[in-house]
Amino acid sequence: MPDVKILPADVIARIAAGEVVDRPASVVKELLENSLDAGAENIELHLTSGGKTLIHLKDDGSGIARADMDKLFCRHATSKISSGDDLDSILSLGFRGEALYSVSAVAELTMKSRVKGSKDTWEIKVRGGVRGVPAPAVMPCHGTDIRVEEIFFNTPARKKFLKSDSSELDQIVNVFLPYSLLYPAKHFILTHNGRGVYDLQPEKSGAVRAAKALAFDAGHIISFESALHDGIRIRGLLGDINIQRARRDAQYVFVNGRPVTSKGLLFHMNDVYRLIMPEGVHPFFVLFVEIPAIDVDVNIHPNKREVRIRDEGRIGSLIRRSVETALMTQGGPKEVSEDIFKFESGSSSTGKDQGIPSAKLVFGPGHPLPASFVPRFSSGSFAEGRDSSAQKSADFFSYTEQIAASREGGLKERLLRARFIGTFIQKYHLFEEERGLFVLDQHAAQERILFEAFARQMKSGLIEVARLLTPVIVRLSPREILLWEKAKPVLFELGFESGLMSEGVVAVQTHPRLIRAPEAAFRALLTEEPGAIPVRDILARRACRASVMTGDRMHADEAREQLKRLLACDDPFTCPHGRPVFIEIKESFLDRQFLRTG
Repeated sequence: MPDVKILPADVIARIAAGEVVDRPASVVKELLENSLDAGAENIELHLTSGGKTLIHLKDDGSGIARADMDKLFCRHATSKISSGDDLDSILSLGFRGEALYSVSAVAELTMKSRVKGSKDTWEIKVRGGVRGVPAPAVMPCHGTDIRVEEIFFNTPARKKFLKSDSSELDQIVNVFLPYSLLYPAKHFILTHNGRGVYDLQPEKSGAVRAAKALAFDAGHIISFESALHDGIRIRGLLGDINIQRARRDAQYVFVNGRPVTSKGLLFHMNDVYRLIMPEGVHPFFVLFVEIPAIDVDVNIHPNKREVRIRDEGRIGSLIRRSVETALMTQGGPKEVSEDIFKFESGSSSTGKDQGIPSAKLVFGPGHPLPASFVPRFSSGSFAEGRDSSAQKSADFFSYTEQIAASREGGLKERLLRARFIGTFIQKYHLFEEERGLFVLDQHAAQERILFEAFARQMKSGLIEVARLLTPVIVRLSPREILLWEKAKPVLFELGFESGLMSEGVVAVQTHPRLIRAPEAAFRALLTEEPGAIPVRDILARRACRASVMTGDRMHADEAREQLKRLLACDDPFTCPHGRPVFIEIKESFLDRQFLRTG
């Protein structure tokens, strides 16, 4: 065994820093928490190159005295706790005393600070963990001014894993927004490369702050608060049925004033929303849970986002009751706007469809199925892998892709001969053929048809677009504007021509003709990580999914036509996400259920 060695101090510092600081967003989190713990009312965050080159934070908090500056950059130096007993009642955002120590170990840091009520300002510089001597400086008012430059300059292995500027900026925004929602009465400013991203003025209402930060209509945000129950209080903001998201990107949970990640609490919140929202769309909410500090353990990980909560099941039950009551008593109805936009071709389309299943016909008047919907190409890159669990169907739910492996031609012939006998709950088409019953998922079938048609157009580079005489107006949050700017060239290739109409407002002039709900599809494409816009097949899959709704009413002729066009697809047996389109219920199965032996 090699000799055991004590590592040098600089190596120890870099190892410790790796637990706290893994990207610019980690630095921003620690600096924001220090500013808030210092009682700052105004916080400015200025970034360059997604925070990789510069993170500059200014606040008007209580400031740092000259005598404390030397201690700040020592490990486990903190003013938040003083003994082990304090770990059982942590109320501040920071407490570990590792933030500034870790940041200064992997970057060049310059800090100026002036204590409230004092005329003296002091400045200290630290580079790679090597501290300078505090020196007099100048600041216009009390508070702290910190510049973090060239992050990971001395840890190239970590630096090379940083992503694009827009990607790192998006991560920082995800850190910045929760604190702005937590403190609506404080002023938050965020700029990037000299350009303003957020300027959130102090608000008296959390609902107004959320509406401005996330570009929502404040009229669709419900504020609620439950009575104190055994030291537990639950309050928050709930989006009503009119605020719907393609992803869970507008859901925030706070425990005792700390933004946290809690799968259990998120599950309870989303499950309650299933009362008013269909699958495939996600709600907006901000949940604040206040419980006795002794019942929360925040000292699990250096990032302090993971917590353990005692009796989480009971708290979940209280949340469900409170949220359900608020939604049922304060929630408004779904607002439907039937603004009709005309194409140059003379056809029409509904401009605002946010995802609720409608009663429009898939192939009915105003939504004809053009001949170009039938794909005539073969491309393996657009075929999704099948779920191996689907092979366990025996002779009950025998998925047709399993049969297709041995006799695809025969199966298609059987399906073409099948007789349509009806639709079950406007969701499944029933086809009878010889001694079997085929059940077709109309949503999955239509998704496959649209997906392959769109994929064919993308492959040829000739996407059929519909040009709107009156553009679709899409209001976006500052974060979504950043995503739109990054994705604009790809969106154009996909048939979405758009331009900035005014601050936070984008006008969509064209969309792919195959997309029935252009605004929903456009928003779905903006949920991707900036700087990493996915390949075209993923974009096509998202766009098609946004345009097809379960619950559309179809007549018998339309169901037969859908089946015909589906069977013309390259892969008619699964939807683009790998789920089955058909199942077959055999006569032998039904005979066994009815105890028939002959």
